[in-house]
Amino acid sequence: MNHGLPPEVQLMRFILAKWISKPIYVAAELGVADILADGPKSVDELARITGTHRPSLYRVMRALASVGIFSEGGSRHFELTPMASLLRNGFLRAAALTFNAEWNDKAWMGLLEGVRKGSTPFQGVYGMPFGDWLERNPGHAALLSQANAVKAAQSHRAVAEAYDFSGFRTLTDVGGGYGALLAEILAAYPSLKGVVADLASVLPGARKTIQERGIEDRCTVVACDFFKTIPAGSDAYLLSHVLHDWPEEQAKSILENCRRAMGPGSKLLIVEMVVPPGNEASIAKLLDLEMLVVTGGRERTEGEFRALLGSAGFCLHRIIPTDQGICVLEGIPGSEP
Repeated sequence: MNHGLPPEVQLMRFILAKWISKPIYVAAELGVADILADGPKSVDELARITGTHRPSLYRVMRALASVGIFSEGGSRHFELTPMASLLRNGFLRAAALTFNAEWNDKAWMGLLEGVRKGSTPFQGVYGMPFGDWLERNPGHAALLSQANAVKAAQSHRAVAEAYDFSGFRTLTDVGGGYGALLAEILAAYPSLKGVVADLASVLPGARKTIQERGIEDRCTVVACDFFKTIPAGSDAYLLSHVLHDWPEEQAKSILENCRRAMGPGSKLLIVEMVVPPGNEASIAKLLDLEMLVVTGGRERTEGEFRALLGSAGFCLHRIIPTDQGICVLEGIPGSEP
């Protein structure tokens, strides 16, 4: 935030943010960054390749170039800039598409009603929880997975580097999805064995990851509904970006099931953002609104994590920050001293 600008200028930038985010969405939907990956092209070429109206496309590209996303050269030729290059497939294109999609916009339009009633806007608009909607819309689910995977690749390495897993023999990743985080940890700790525990529908993807990483001899998969039961027998249990999807009662239920699965000396590891106090700027405070709107979950402060863990029979032992804005929260069975 540029505090050198007058307050009215700063506020207007926020008010008019869609004037940038929506053109980004258009460029991402059309795949413009991938088209320009091999060099500059004229707006005529871009319009022909994308099947769009050339004058309208030019106005979108000109606007994006004015804020450093693409660059306009002579004869209305456009080329990639560092930001524009991130709109390619495999980078931030999926995020641009997901968070500016029509379904997301409709959910956010219910924010005011959600604030008034304390309800989840997405459910009010679509009549079902987000998870159920994703099952019925596999294309959007795949795009969301892609968006999450790009950021996750960096955060997975950060977790493996920030926390010392050498004291464990076995680690179960509860709700571990396709097993990418667990695979990263196992790669860094060759003596560690792992279990990916998730819904049966997810496990084929986890098996593929395990095979691709060559860790079949140290990693298994187990069908698991973490609202019902969690496989026992591991030294540590990992919940990565799971709890923030759920309000307190459901999150408490997940934690209680972890507690039942844990033996003496087992540890619980939670990978999440921790909302800082006061006016400190944090992406967690903004992501918290996406949780409010879409999933009904929340990002939590340290105090909220302590209370949540305490309600499920855990003590928050320590918080280990990473260089990716996320933390590893270590919980142990018992109560706060």
